[in-house]
Amino acid sequence: MQLKNEKQNKKITILYLVITIALTWLFQFMPIMMGLDIENTSISSFDFASLFFGIGGVMPTLIGVIFVLIFYTKDSIKDFMKRCFIPNKECITAILLALGLVCFESFVTQMIAKSLGGADLGFEGLKLIASNPLYFFYFLFWGIISGPFSEEFGWRGFLTDRLFNKEKLLKMSLFIGFIWGVWHLPLYFYPAQIQHQRFVMNPILSLSFIVCCMCSALAYTAIYVIAKRKVFAIFFLHMFKNIILTGAMIYPFSDTYAMVVDFVEIVIDILFFVIITRTQFFKKRLDEIA
Repeated sequence: MQLKNEKQNKKITILYLVITIALTWLFQFMPIMMGLDIENTSISSFDFASLFFGIGGVMPTLIGVIFVLIFYTKDSIKDFMKRCFIPNKECITAILLALGLVCFESFVTQMIAKSLGGADLGFEGLKLIASNPLYFFYFLFWGIISGPFSEEFGWRGFLTDRLFNKEKLLKMSLFIGFIWGVWHLPLYFYPAQIQHQRFVMNPILSLSFIVCCMCSALAYTAIYVIAKRKVFAIFFLHMFKNIILTGAMIYPFSDTYAMVVDFVEIVIDILFFVIITRTQFFKKRLDEIA
């Protein structure tokens, strides 16, 4: 019976991945196939193409939630909702670690970029907030919508929880990160997206982005464990990555910064995972949730 359950769980997981990727690619490639103007399309561009773009982008969360409602027991559904929406005291530590990690990555990236001749960061987002604090809520809204809420109910809330194995954290994280990176394929065809811009600058960056997702997944797993399976903390890590490391808080940044950031993120996320997973603090958290 256990073997049968394991086979069924594997089928459900594979089905989730296939449906999520297929529907995302279908919707996000649709504007291109329809010949729509996608020059400035993004989640906040409010053009017709952005409707397809946005719907495709929410598939990890949408399919994840649907699968939870279909395949989970009532107790498991309650557990899923608590993990996503109700923080615990460990979330505070996890969120602060996530913020520190992302700020350090941004700092190191800029130091390297400047040494290579890159311009100073613009910090336009921070300047807007300084001029009008209400802009903080504007950036907070788009920071959450643009990745955390549209993806993390699925990638971490559903997929990570199903694949979680304390003995295979590295393998699990790299697998999820690879899927996550490949899932972004349509964005290479949208000129306003950083994936497209990196590809235009240097095609090898298209490969580095997938590797970057794989290494970022290591940091996501570490934060997931520290927060005791709370996806709530992951929302913040994803938001910090979006609006600080490559986002509005420090924009505009130089082409040199954009060229360097993936490689810095890869190295520091790996170091973060290696160091944090060897601490007694992390091992205690891992034993408590395993």
